[in-house]
Order: sequence, then C-alpha cells, then structure tokens
Amino acid sequence: MLSGAEIRRLINEGKLVIEPFSDEIVRENGVDLRIGEEVAVLLNNPEPLDPERLREVDLSQYYRVFKTDSFVLQPYMKVLVTTLEYIKMPVDVAAIIGVRSTFARLGVSIPPTLIDAGFEGQITIEIHGGAFPIVLRKGQRFAHVAFYRLEGEPVPYKGKYQRQRGVTLPR
Repeated sequence: MLSGAEIRRLINEGKLVIEPFSDEIVRENGVDLRIGEEVAVLLNNPEPLDPERLREVDLSQYYRVFKTDSFVLQPYMKVLVTTLEYIKMPVDVAAIIGVRSTFARLGVSIPPTLIDAGFEGQITIEIHGGAFPIVLRKGQRFAHVAFYRLEGEPVPYKGKYQRQRGVTLPR
C-alpha cells in the first residue's frame, strides 16, 4: 500500500494524475474521492437484463440518469455516481476503493471497486443506501482509494471503460 507521501511524489512527477486536484484529498495512506454531478438510479425492472446483449437493450428501462448538486439516497436504494475527479493511473499501480468510515457508520456501502493500472477516466461507483435516507452532495468526500504497486510485469488497462466521463452504464 502506498503512503500519502508516495502518492504525493507520484502526483508531483506526473505519474499519477488527479483532476481537479485538492491537497486535502490526499490522506495518510490513500486519496479521498468526491461525488461528481451525475447520478444513475437503478430502477426496479422485473425484465431480465442479459449482460451479453447490452447493445440490444434500452438501458433507460433499467437506469434513470440525471445531473444534480445533491440528492437523497433512500433506504436500500442503489445508485451509480461518478467521481468529481478524473484519474490517470500509472502502469505499475492499481487501487481499490472503499467507502469512507463516516458513510459506513451511516449504513452506506459500496461494493469493492478496483481501479486497474493504466486506467484513465472518471470512476463510476455503485452506492447502496442503508436503513435511513442520507443526503449526498456534489463535492462531498465519500470514498477512499488505497493504491498498491504491482509486482511482476504490469499489463496496463485497455478496456471498454478507458477515458470514461460521467456515470458510465454497462457496455
């Protein structure tokens, strides 16, 4: 796991890019990510969605996407949010995202989310609501990223979500 000092070094050398950057998001052993302006609410649609046929489906029947400065995460609701930050990862560093402890104590959770070495883009993160409504705001620090240096020969990410902006639905 990389320390805050090592993360700052990578940023200063231009090997790790985080835009917009704010000094307070770099923590002791990671970086806090902030909520961006785009949200996608996962709709309760009983029609099965086949991940192998996504191009044939109208995803608006499964997601309601909108831009906002704040929204209320209802109990047990699932949403996708984009990060405010656009990140460009080094080819030899990967990361894992978790929810900040304040939000965990409010019952909010996010599934483990990886950022691959060499990935570039805004991050789309799934958030799960807890037992009571929570207000989420654009610019709020809600997730924590821990960075890890890869061992062995790195293979940089070249997938379909490279350079994504905003909430990116499944492709």
